[in-house]
Amino acid sequence: MPNVKDILHMRNPFTHNKDDEVCIPKNLNEKNASPPAPPAPAPPTVAQDSMAAPASAMASSEAPLTVVELFQSQGCNSCPPANANVIPLADQPDKLVLTYEVTYWDYLGWPDTFGNKEWDTRQRDYSFAFKNRSVYTPQVIVNGVANGVGSRKSELASLLEQGASAVPTPLPVSVSAGTVTVGARPGTRGIVQLIRYDPRNQVVDIGRGENRGEHLPHRNIVRELHVLGWWEGAELSFAIPEMTAQDGLSAAILVQKGRGGQILGAAKV
Repeated sequence: MPNVKDILHMRNPFTHNKDDEVCIPKNLNEKNASPPAPPAPAPPTVAQDSMAAPASAMASSEAPLTVVELFQSQGCNSCPPANANVIPLADQPDKLVLTYEVTYWDYLGWPDTFGNKEWDTRQRDYSFAFKNRSVYTPQVIVNGVANGVGSRKSELASLLEQGASAVPTPLPVSVSAGTVTVGARPGTRGIVQLIRYDPRNQVVDIGRGENRGEHLPHRNIVRELHVLGWWEGAELSFAIPEMTAQDGLSAAILVQKGRGGQILGAAKV
């Protein structure tokens, strides 16, 4: 099975072949993008800082969460297989699935109905951290340390195993009465983020572009990301902003080792 490095080297990053396993955008120098990755990337299967704590949470006696982030676009016809593989994970209590719809394929004729340029930036941060040659879709990232395409179930299973086993000791993250408390881990720091996502099953009818005529399912679409502050290694609590229950969104907390870094802890709100 080719890894992401092989895929990026086999295909011209300035073209988009409809038969490709991944879609790679033409514009690699988008304004305000994160710094470019080095020209000779290392294999990006597992991040180099994976000896830090894995993405997980200890809320009461619950098992640690495995955070699965999917970057995709309704305008890329390589995305549906990965999306179909990831969606069932949302029903597993020990998984936190977050789907980010990027916008850089909108020019193909179909503006993504959930697209957000903020997610383009988040993916570029990961791309820089993994030393990937370019952003691409689909991309599955597990616990911020393992990344790949995710179009094949065997590959996705491998990513889940790598991400969950990066380090066995989870960072405690608990949520209670409008407050999130991050446990102590001296010598470590991270960004505490509030993610709001739509947990409903939604089907979008695609009217133009590569997926024209398709009825694409969606689950756990990320709609908002708020930074609550920095955690500096000592136990610390953060207030969770008031949320409107009527909008139907669910929420989760991520503690991440900087932009594009390993997710140190996570908890569902």
